[in-house]
Amino acid sequence: MRKAKKHIQLFGKSILGSYSQVFFSDNNWLAGLVLLASFADPLTGLSGLISVIACVLFSRWLGFNPEFSAKGTYSYNALLVGLAMGVFFKFTIPFVVVLLLGSFLTLLLTNWMASLFAAYRVPFLSLPFVLGIWAILLGARSFEALQLSERDIYTFNELWSLGGPLLVKAYEKTSALHIPTLIEIYLKSLGAIFFQYNLLSGLLVAAGLFIYSRIAFSLSILGFLSGYLFCYFVQGNLSELSYSYIGFNYILGAIAIGGFFSVPSPRSYLLAILSAPLTGLIIASTGKIIGVYQLPLYSLPFSLVVILLLFAFHNRFLPGKFQLVQFQQYSPEKNLYSWHNGIERFSKDTWFHIQLPFYGEWSVSQGHDGKITHREEWKYAWDFVVTDETRKTYRLPGKDLSDFFCYNLPVLAPGAGYIINLIDGIEDNPVGDVNLGDNWGNTIIIKHSDYLYSKISHIKQGSFRVKNGDYVHRGDLLSTCGNSGRSPEPHIHFQLQSTPFIGAKTLLYPIAYYVSNSSKGFEFHSFDYPSEGEVISRLTPTPLLSHSFHFIPGMVLEFEETRSERKSRGKWEVFVDAANQTYLYCHVTGSIAYLSNNLTLHYFTSFKGDRQSLLYYFYLGAYKVLLSYFEGMEISDKLPIAGFHGGLAKLLQDFSSPFHIHLKADYRSRYTSIDDIQNPSRIVLQANAIARSGSKVSRKLDFEMDFDKEGINKFTITEKKTFISASFSRSGKETNNSLRPALVRS
Repeated sequence: MRKAKKHIQLFGKSILGSYSQVFFSDNNWLAGLVLLASFADPLTGLSGLISVIACVLFSRWLGFNPEFSAKGTYSYNALLVGLAMGVFFKFTIPFVVVLLLGSFLTLLLTNWMASLFAAYRVPFLSLPFVLGIWAILLGARSFEALQLSERDIYTFNELWSLGGPLLVKAYEKTSALHIPTLIEIYLKSLGAIFFQYNLLSGLLVAAGLFIYSRIAFSLSILGFLSGYLFCYFVQGNLSELSYSYIGFNYILGAIAIGGFFSVPSPRSYLLAILSAPLTGLIIASTGKIIGVYQLPLYSLPFSLVVILLLFAFHNRFLPGKFQLVQFQQYSPEKNLYSWHNGIERFSKDTWFHIQLPFYGEWSVSQGHDGKITHREEWKYAWDFVVTDETRKTYRLPGKDLSDFFCYNLPVLAPGAGYIINLIDGIEDNPVGDVNLGDNWGNTIIIKHSDYLYSKISHIKQGSFRVKNGDYVHRGDLLSTCGNSGRSPEPHIHFQLQSTPFIGAKTLLYPIAYYVSNSSKGFEFHSFDYPSEGEVISRLTPTPLLSHSFHFIPGMVLEFEETRSERKSRGKWEVFVDAANQTYLYCHVTGSIAYLSNNLTLHYFTSFKGDRQSLLYYFYLGAYKVLLSYFEGMEISDKLPIAGFHGGLAKLLQDFSSPFHIHLKADYRSRYTSIDDIQNPSRIVLQANAIARSGSKVSRKLDFEMDFDKEGINKFTITEKKTFISASFSRSGKETNNSLRPALVRS
C-alpha cells in the first residue's frame, strides 16, 4: 500500500513538475497556477495535460531515470508540444493519436539531446519541443484527418459552450481592463509561453512567477523591457510583440541566464539585459530562414542564446567573476543564498587539511616573519615549545635536555601521506649550543599531495618510528622532539612547502583546526595561522561525541517527540547518495538533511523538506558541532537565510539580494557540562540560531542536546512560548530499501 502510494505521489509530482520546469522551477504553487492558466482555453490545456501524462507513462515504460521524471525534466517539452497542437488543431480522435505520437517523439528527442548536450555541460532547454512541433506541423500537411482549429475565430461561442454567461462576462471584464500597452504585452507574453494569448492567463502566470521567485519575476520584467526597447530603438517589427507575443523569448532568456544557470548578481542582471537584444537579433534572422518553410519560431531564439552563452562560460580560460551555479536548487534565491552561505562558511577551507604535529598544549615560540630564523623565503614557519604557567620552557635547573618540557614528547603526522625524505643520525646539541653545519638537524618530509609537503625538524636522534617510503595517516607517531641542528634548546620546527627538498622555501598554508588558550578562555580556530606567543593545542576527538555523530548508512534513529503536549513517534534513516554524500531522511515528513563529518567537526550542508519537522530543528541545532570537548568554548557559523527568515523582510530581501544581503542568520554552540573529563558518559551541548536584520533580532531558537554512551539521548527546542522535546534511540537495522527516497543531489 505504501509503495503504491509513493508511486502515485511521484506520478503527480512528475505532472506538476512538467509545468514548473518551463520556468526552471520545482515550485508546486507556480505549477498549479500555470496549469490553471493553460486551461483558459480548455481544449488547449487538455491537450497539454494529455501529452504530459502520456510522456510520463512512456518514460516509465521505457525505464528512464525516475528522478528526472519526477522533476518533469523528460516531460516539459512534451507539454509544450501538446499545448501547441491544441491551439492548431481541432480536438478529434485522429488528433489524439497524433498527439500521443508527438509526445512519444518529443520524449525520444529529449532523451537524445540530454545525452548529446551533457558532454558539453549545457542544457537542451526547449529544443526538443521546437524540433518535435516542427516535425508534427510539417507532417500534418499530409494528414487530411487533422483539421485546423477555428476556436480563436469564435471565441465567445466557445466560452459560452464551456462556461455559460459567467465565463463570457469574466472574459469581457478581463479584456476590458485599461492596462498600459506595454504591461498588456508583457502579461500576454507570459501567457503565450503556454499558448494562452489573454490577460487572465498572463496574470495567473505572473502571480505564480512572483510566488516562486522574486528574482525570476524581476528578471522577467527586465528582460522583456530590454527586448522591447531594442526593437523600438532599431525600428524592428513591434507587431511581433503585440500579435504573436514572441517577446516571451526575452523573458525566459533573462530568467535562465540571469538567475537560474548563474548566481544572481549585478553582473548576471547586466548579462540578462544584454541577452535580450541578442535574442531579438536571433528572432529577426532565424525568422527569415524558418519563414521559408512556414514554421513558427516559438522558443528557439532564447534556447540558442542561452546555450551559446553557457557554452562560452564553460570554455573560459579564466573563471572571472561571473559565477555559474554548481549545485542546482531550482530557485534563484536558493542558489544565491546557498552560494553566499558557502562563501561565508568554506571560503578559507583547503583541499587538504593539515593538523598540528603534537598532542597537548604547546606555545608558538616563533611564528611567521619571526625575528630569529623565519625570514625571507623561510618566513612561513612555526617553532613550537611547551611552557608552564610562568611561560618557562623548562623545569629548574634547566641545564639538561631532559629539563625541557617538550623534549622527547611525541611528534605526529600532520596529515596522511608518504615519507619521501628523512634524515637521522645527528646528535642533539647541549643546551645553549647549535649545529650550524647540519642546520635543520634530524628532519622528516611528508608528501601529502602534489605541491604540498610538510617538514618537521630538530627531531631527536634515533627516535623515528617510520622510514622512507612509508605511508602514514594523520596523527600517526613519527618520532619525538629533540634538539638537533640549529637549535639551542628543544623545540619543533614545522613548515609547509611545495617541493620535497630539505631547505626548500616555505609555503603559506593554514592549520585546518586548532584551539588557542588565553586569559579569555578557549578559542576555536579553523584554517588559520597560529601567532607567536599563542598557546595552542591539537583537537583530539572525544569518543562519546564521535560516536554520537557517527552516522553510517543503514542506521536508524527512532524518536518520540512531544510538541504542545502532543506525543508522536518518528524515524530517521541514514543514506548515502550517488555522489557519496551522507544524509538523514525523515520517514514521516520526507525531509532530507545533508551532513558531513571530517573527524574534527560534524556539520550540516543543506536541508530540503518540512521546516516544521524535528529534522529541520536538528539541522539548525547541530549545524556545526565540534567533536572535542572544551567546556564553554563557542563554535560559530553562518546559517542560510532561505527558510529561516520569513515575512515581508524576506520578500524585500529577495528583490535586493543580487545586489546586497542585509538579512543575517547566525549559529553558535558550546558544551556546558560533562560528568567525567577522562571517561565521560554524559555531555550536554547548548546552541542557538538567531535571525537578524542589522542589529535587530527577528527570531531566536535555543537548543539543548544531551549525549550518553548510546549517542544522542535527548533534544529540546525553545522558541518564545514554543517548547519541543524528543528522546532518541538508535539501531543499525536498515529499513525496507523500497522506501529509500528518490532524490537528486542539489
